[in-house]
Amino acid sequence: MTTVAINEKYISALTLAGSLELAVDQALQRYSIEQISDKIAELKRQIQHYEAIYKMPFGAFANETAQDPHFVEQLEANGHLTWEIDLADWEFCHYGIQDWTETLNNILLT
Repeated sequence: MTTVAINEKYISALTLAGSLELAVDQALQRYSIEQISDKIAELKRQIQHYEAIYKMPFGAFANETAQDPHFVEQLEANGHLTWEIDLADWEFCHYGIQDWTETLNNILLT
């Protein structure tokens, strides 16, 4: 557990419901949920961007680029010269959603 200082101007508002520790814990939980939800939404928007460009979900794109040299040739011939960079970022977003969702579930279930 970490100790933090709380500005006096918040003390009376936080203690309206009783325990200061409980009120701070609930406020931090709500704030954390909000921040994580915003991050997940941002990652989902980025994934939608890549799905719109490449017309397929991440898993299919990752498989195609790993297994089909002709697919890669077609990508590059169609002007998608940054597909490798896009794939790395797309993968980061894909697994980031999983990680942040797990963190969110841990917060919600405790």
